[in-house]
Amino acid sequence: MNELNHLKQQVVLHIDINSYFATLLQQETPALRNKPVVVVKELGRSCVIAASKEAKLKGIGTGCSLAEAYQLAPDLVEMPAAFEMYFSATKRLKELFDQLSPSTEVFSLDEVFIDYAQIQKLYDSPYNFALKIQDKVKSILGEWVTCNIGIAENRFLAKMVGETAPKGSVRQVTAANKALILAQTQFKDVCGIGPRLAKRLGRIGVTVPYQINFIPTEVLRSMFGPFWSDELRKMGRGEEPLFLKRLANDLPYMKSVSRSITGYRLSSSQDLIMSTLYNLSEEVIYKLRKMKLAGRLVFCSLAGNHQFWADHLTLKYYVRHVSEMFDLIKYQLYPNWRNQFPVIRLHVGVSLLKPWSEIQDCWFPGWWQQEQISQAVDTLNDRYGLFTVTSGLLIQKEIIRPEVTGFLGDKKLNVARYFPEWKDSRES
Repeated sequence: MNELNHLKQQVVLHIDINSYFATLLQQETPALRNKPVVVVKELGRSCVIAASKEAKLKGIGTGCSLAEAYQLAPDLVEMPAAFEMYFSATKRLKELFDQLSPSTEVFSLDEVFIDYAQIQKLYDSPYNFALKIQDKVKSILGEWVTCNIGIAENRFLAKMVGETAPKGSVRQVTAANKALILAQTQFKDVCGIGPRLAKRLGRIGVTVPYQINFIPTEVLRSMFGPFWSDELRKMGRGEEPLFLKRLANDLPYMKSVSRSITGYRLSSSQDLIMSTLYNLSEEVIYKLRKMKLAGRLVFCSLAGNHQFWADHLTLKYYVRHVSEMFDLIKYQLYPNWRNQFPVIRLHVGVSLLKPWSEIQDCWFPGWWQQEQISQAVDTLNDRYGLFTVTSGLLIQKEIIRPEVTGFLGDKKLNVARYFPEWKDSRES
């Protein structure tokens, strides 16, 4: 056991609850334990959103179709998601971590970073502190719930080593094993590396971060551009990439708002795809307007049948009306989808956001007409609920309504403040 007893640099712990959604269901229902359990959003859905440890050992993971899952595990147990239970558990976790340390950074529903430096005088080592956390997690969520904890000099390494360790274990990055860990961790398991980037790296024979150290900078820049070449170089050295460094900065407002949905089945209906894109766009714009933000990058993606398409537009002006956003998607992005395929997942969003107070309003009469219409719709939706007034595109369609399924899912969108009609047991 290598313990960091003498702290000469920053030490960060990354806590990740193992198979969160499925494990909580197994904790609540002992009959599910030791069985391959998959979680779907609702019974009737065909996409796995979470899998138990037992299911993962059989090769089943998030995004897998139920048909594929049953082929891998005929004894599979399919369960609907229990979002209220997950939210309640996460609130208890957050309370626990806040009690243990004054410096915690929420990363996702079941992940948190803790800066050990501020509490090092309370414990004899970060390793023993990690063991204490594991015991505390069990005490508040149940004996069946386990977590991985990674310990390192920064968030990047702590998350990497924690996520690749055996379930329920504590693992540390030290000066002695740092290079080995960087040489053994596949890029597909590295935070910040998506499947497409991992595939591009694989084409040049790069499968682990440590290999980046042997690629000349000019080659990296020619293949991945100035931004990603610098980010990959940092990862190869085990340094923290930019998006993780930003966690420490309390941004005054959100930089991006998006909404996605996974359907019950694949669909090639252009009418359904278009109405769903409008539905999601309306929710995105409603959130932006509640926060008095606008953005100049609009993006859209579609996935299904093991295929994926995505595109975006970077504008010279800022969007804050649903008609603006949807017209950009319908008439400029959507036509670029050449090789169409059946769709089950749709995603839209706006980024490069700024507050209205920092943006010059448009002088065109048509823009002001849209703003007046939007203000009137906002007033009605605020009073009676989102989609009280909406487009004819959604007539006789099942409307996709906003969901709050995780604590601080939109980290800067305080639910109780912006959506008072949701101020109930889900409030964080």
